[in-house]
Amino acid sequence: MPLPEVDVDQLAARLLLIRAHLDERAWRLLLGAEAKVLGRGGIKVVAAAVKAHPDTVAQGVRELDYPDPIPGRVRRPGGGDLRRRSPTPRCGRRWMRR
Repeated sequence: MPLPEVDVDQLAARLLLIRAHLDERAWRLLLGAEAKVLGRGGIKVVAAAVKAHPDTVAQGVRELDYPDPIPGRVRRPGGGDLRRRSPTPRCGRRWMRR
């Protein structure tokens, strides 16, 4: 089955123009919305246009279908800057100065 007819360069330019202003959740939702508008094959087209993983776009489509807004965190717990946490208590300040 053929993919939807779309100018991939124009789609990529439009999406990448706004990328710097969005957090990860908003980016997924935008990609999901574009894919949903394109219909069947839209996930693959959008993912290829912005060099994102198709699972990221598919997650955005699923999040658009949630009945209630998604509360709370953008990422799952456990993500973040590991330099802010000491791996062992005895490393302390020396490790944190890097």
